Amino acid sequence: MFRPTRHMLLAAALALPLALPAGLQAGPADNSLTIAMGEELPGFDGYISTSRDGVVMTRHLFDMLIYRNPETFDYEPLLATEWRRIDDLTWEFDLREGVVFHNGDAFTAEDVVWTLNTYADPATGARSQAAVSWIDRVEAVDELTVRVISKEPFPAALEFIAGSLPIHPADYAQSVGLDGFAQAPVGTGPYKLGEVRGGDFTLLRNEAYFEGGGKGTPAIDRIDVRLIPDTATRIAEIIGGSVDWTWNVPADQIPQLDRLPNVTAELGTTMRIAMILLDSVGRANENSPLADVRVRQAINHAIDREGIVAALVGGSGEVINVPCYPLQFGCDTGAGVAYEFNPDGARALLAEAGHADGITLKMGSFRDRSRAEAIQANLAAVGITLEIEMLQARASFSSWREGQIDMWYGDWGSFSIADTSASMGNFFDGGANDGARDEEVTALLAEAARIVDEDARLAAYSEAIRRATEAAYWVPMHTIVMGYAYRPGLNFAAPVDEVPRFFLASWE
Repeated sequence: MFRPTRHMLLAAALALPLALPAGLQAGPADNSLTIAMGEELPGFDGYISTSRDGVVMTRHLFDMLIYRNPETFDYEPLLATEWRRIDDLTWEFDLREGVVFHNGDAFTAEDVVWTLNTYADPATGARSQAAVSWIDRVEAVDELTVRVISKEPFPAALEFIAGSLPIHPADYAQSVGLDGFAQAPVGTGPYKLGEVRGGDFTLLRNEAYFEGGGKGTPAIDRIDVRLIPDTATRIAEIIGGSVDWTWNVPADQIPQLDRLPNVTAELGTTMRIAMILLDSVGRANENSPLADVRVRQAINHAIDREGIVAALVGGSGEVINVPCYPLQFGCDTGAGVAYEFNPDGARALLAEAGHADGITLKMGSFRDRSRAEAIQANLAAVGITLEIEMLQARASFSSWREGQIDMWYGDWGSFSIADTSASMGNFFDGGANDGARDEEVTALLAEAARIVDEDARLAAYSEAIRRATEAAYWVPMHTIVMGYAYRPGLNFAAPVDEVPRFFLASWE
């Protein structure tokens, strides 16, 4: 079947009129911002909906107890003004006075206690258990003081508290239920939800937003969020002027877009990694050839990761050899077994495993078909027939979690948490994300997650990385670069943690 190439799609977009006068003036003229996202959000509950687009919206509608500065990575006050470690299990937070939720309810310790205790309960169904499973309980000391108590010593606690634990209003959330809350969220964040139009919605500046927190005071009055799943259509809207900002622009289109007078386009480094997960425990197929380590090693040797990065990732993208982001604490890049591109070696391993005549596998993927097809071609060259299932991100990841596919080529941003517990800890925990179920790796990661001594933590992570790569449970692929396109005159900084902060943006 004919499929247009990226260059054909961009050519079609460039052929559109370069100006739509009303659209080109709307943003700066009325201090609004129109952004285009690619994924429909099933709801606005950041604990249940964990897509990257959803994470971004969570940061605008809600606040965490503390804020991590995106430039310095220092922790700064937000809903809490001060915090202290009481003992190896306990952090105590002094809460900010005078904060109100979007519905006018006063923010108190009760909201923190209810939110974190509710989502730490596995029965609630938080999608990333690694973000909350370390919490034993949360207690109120008084109306403006809380204690977060971990099950075991958890040195990464502040990373998760700053990065993935938004606070909800207890009374309102309980009155409407979690499903109702996801559709009609109320937070303390710099923006509140306005009109919802199918997959599109509007964020309105919270005029009652408190001063003195790390997020500052937002400059833009209104953010109109449009759902445009098709990349070529988003690009055309940017060129035409009816959209002010979008992301996930393919790297090979950035130079051409940046030459246009009414578009700024750039690639930003991110802490997101791409990988291929392998179903070594046979969830999709009880007789899976992936149960044999030689087959998994053959797949690692068969894929030309350097070539894929050079041709299809671009920018500052780099090959990785470990199942974590290199700058995360504990990600010992020297501990991993590196598999060089070696098709002959891959064929020999397959023959040794009894598959000289080849095998057929099914791989799920999303976002970038060209990279998935490059992998398909690499594997075909050594005798592995790969059937590709392309879906949107949430559905694609669900097919992996539900054991419907042999392999999954996707990426993971660790909720922007700079600790290996947020990368490896999410995929080697024995849960639905884990296709290895290696008890030794799981135990090492659990140990590393609770050790306070940094040297001992590093040693446990290093051994987990050695074991996981030696057994070839993943194909670590590459870091992700993010392509942005936006209107000149928008003050926007591409964040390394992949969380665009529109509350820091402004028009010149």
